[in-house]
Amino acid sequence: MKREETIVKNNFFKKIWYSITKFEKYPEMAAEGIQRALKYLIILSLIVALTIMIGLTLEMKDVIQQLANYIDQSIPNFVYENEKLTMEIDEPLFIEDVKYIAIDRIIINPILETDEEKENFEKENQKNGTTMFLFNDKIVLSSKSENDSTARQAYTYKEFIAGYTPEDVQTFDKAKLVEYLKSENMISFYTRYSVSTLVYAMITNTIITLYYCLIIAILGWVTTKIARIKIKFEKIYSLSAYALTLSIILNIIYIVINYFIDFTINYFQVAYITIAYIYMAAIIFIIKDDLIKKMQEVEEIKKEQEKVREEIEMQEENQKKNKEDQKKKEKKEKDEKKKEDQGEEPEGSGA
Repeated sequence: MKREETIVKNNFFKKIWYSITKFEKYPEMAAEGIQRALKYLIILSLIVALTIMIGLTLEMKDVIQQLANYIDQSIPNFVYENEKLTMEIDEPLFIEDVKYIAIDRIIINPILETDEEKENFEKENQKNGTTMFLFNDKIVLSSKSENDSTARQAYTYKEFIAGYTPEDVQTFDKAKLVEYLKSENMISFYTRYSVSTLVYAMITNTIITLYYCLIIAILGWVTTKIARIKIKFEKIYSLSAYALTLSIILNIIYIVINYFIDFTINYFQVAYITIAYIYMAAIIFIIKDDLIKKMQEVEEIKKEQEKVREEIEMQEENQKKNKEDQKKKEKKEKDEKKKEDQGEEPEGSGA
């Protein structure tokens, strides 16, 4: 019954507050078990995933709007028909300032006809990072790493369009594309993008968080050996789940700030683990202090019990001695009475 009341008391939001500000509450929360600790971590991971999803969705919306404006103002008129793109240009267009994290540059070249010409063009214009090539009949995403390895994905325009809208688009031109990108028809795309981003971020972040929790638990186990106290690893893992709270909150703040300001904190992951371990170590030594205090209390209780036991033994000995004296006295009186009955003089009487 007591355990159930503790679980009701320590709801999710209280656990966040206790995990950051009240070290003395950690043993109480850990006592709820590893399952509740993991549930707590998963909820925190979901909050992180939601933060990432919202940020990336807003970023994607900005990119789409900027793309629509760029097409409207800077791209010559074009027509998509019969699954092919035609454009009124005489030479390729190179777009370097792409404000989307997944693509570094876009190159539009619908002039080339043969596959060989397109492959050669890709090789000549491939740089480190991800380049999107728009040819007359397909779109190619080519990613080149610093060690010169290249990953390539090609899509027909029909396949590419199907990824953005459920509608069967057969033909469009520049004006229709710009209008579509700015219309409410993009809501379905943003919804699918948000869901897929949330699922991916949730799975990835949960795995990473559980991994960090394991690292903190191992470090905590080593600390218990140094501190010479015995704590089950299951309980240490539960404690590490709550010790990660401040690091996760700081990570959420970091993600939000990065949406508005593009900056990087060097060794943030190191700080992430360090903060969590500081919490973990503090908890362990607080537990050790509590154990020492309890041991001292136990010793004092033992001393009191020993004192009481000695007093009881002394009382028992006195009682035993008194009983023996009483028996001797009664026996003496009985013997004297017996002699009187037999006519004998009691001992100590004069002639």
